[in-house]
Amino acid sequence: MDSGFLMKNRFIIDNKITNEFVETYTKTTYRIVGENKHSSVKPCHWLEQRLSTGRDNRNCYKGVFGVQSHRCLQNTPSLPFCNHQCVFCWRDIEYGSLGSEFIVEPDDPKILIDEMLRHHRDIIENHLPLRRYLDNYEIMIDILYFMLLNNHQEHSINSLSNNINVSKNKIERAITLLKNQKYVKPINESFNNFRLEDDILCCIDSRDELEVLINRTLTTPDEIIQAHSEALMPNHAAISLDGEPLLYPRISEFVQEFKNRNMTTFIVTNGTLPEKIEKLEYLPTQLYMTLPAPNEQIYKNICRPMIRNGWNNILNSLDLAESLSCRTLVRLTAVKKLNIADKYITEYAKIIEKTNPNFFEIKGFTLQAKALLINKRLKNENQVKDYFPEYDYLEDFALKFEKVSGFPLIYRNKPSRDFLFAVNWDPDKDPKITRP
Repeated sequence: MDSGFLMKNRFIIDNKITNEFVETYTKTTYRIVGENKHSSVKPCHWLEQRLSTGRDNRNCYKGVFGVQSHRCLQNTPSLPFCNHQCVFCWRDIEYGSLGSEFIVEPDDPKILIDEMLRHHRDIIENHLPLRRYLDNYEIMIDILYFMLLNNHQEHSINSLSNNINVSKNKIERAITLLKNQKYVKPINESFNNFRLEDDILCCIDSRDELEVLINRTLTTPDEIIQAHSEALMPNHAAISLDGEPLLYPRISEFVQEFKNRNMTTFIVTNGTLPEKIEKLEYLPTQLYMTLPAPNEQIYKNICRPMIRNGWNNILNSLDLAESLSCRTLVRLTAVKKLNIADKYITEYAKIIEKTNPNFFEIKGFTLQAKALLINKRLKNENQVKDYFPEYDYLEDFALKFEKVSGFPLIYRNKPSRDFLFAVNWDPDKDPKITRP
């Protein structure tokens, strides 16, 4: 018997999600919320990065829309329910998915959001505490100063930990930020050893000068304190964490409840439920609809739908985009060797032209967590990295799409490998959102 079937029957008894299911998630940074256990919040990578500096230089790609990562509540009201089994999905669809239908009693949206915000504040205060980031600030300066004094040596995580008398975990956190901001550079392919960047070696002579440099170009203690304080009061809800959010029967009320709290909302849907989109009484600030493939055959290969007529449903949802009163964005989650190649550009361009959303986005899929199983899900012997689209690869594809489609490329985000096009949007108009 299929192991997924057995797991589902263990995790759902009498149409109730069991505590055993909850325990499989609470071992990670997920928080399962609500009486009926179908919802969750989870801090994303960029929230923690933003807490490290308080500045836009550590914000996710949604910053183009005015979303600040440290004030973003990443959540889902339908954690275990989805009608796709996408090979590129980073969640545990093998054991963490409990089916394609919402089969439990839905929690009340107001109570659910109260709980989400309570858990979010607890995470910020107790698991991502202010002291961690103030210490990180000091450790970054200590690392740079030690490397400055010993500039002819190679420096590993272990050597820095021993010489600065700080744990390896703290050194790794600091060195990652310093590397990303180009203060230090790796000197081997395994990223085990580092040196100061030449621009610092040639121009900086003291610890005080290093502190001034960090304050000018990266962060200050005051900015870190302010960011941490602001993070306790989210002003944006990214309804996108896991599962298909439109399966939650009270999704419209859920959106309105966030709006009542003066929070903006993004919903990311796989587009297979056009009837749900049509019936939304309250629309999100911006609706993301996934376009996973240029045609039906590729769609079936990579999304492995558990429903009939999935591709036609997606096209029907896309047809609704122009008539919706909220902002709309169609996203292509790009996977190398699967759904992006020059031969598909014309097909994508025709779909986007017909759909006429406000924006079209090409975003490289994230090679993390369970997405590392992509080759096993595809049942082939390719290496996992073969499917990862590097920034330069995606940029080439995006520029070719711009030329073929005529839609201007208005924004690029290199860390997120994200490319945004204006479709039914004035390319000279700031896309930042000003109200829920």
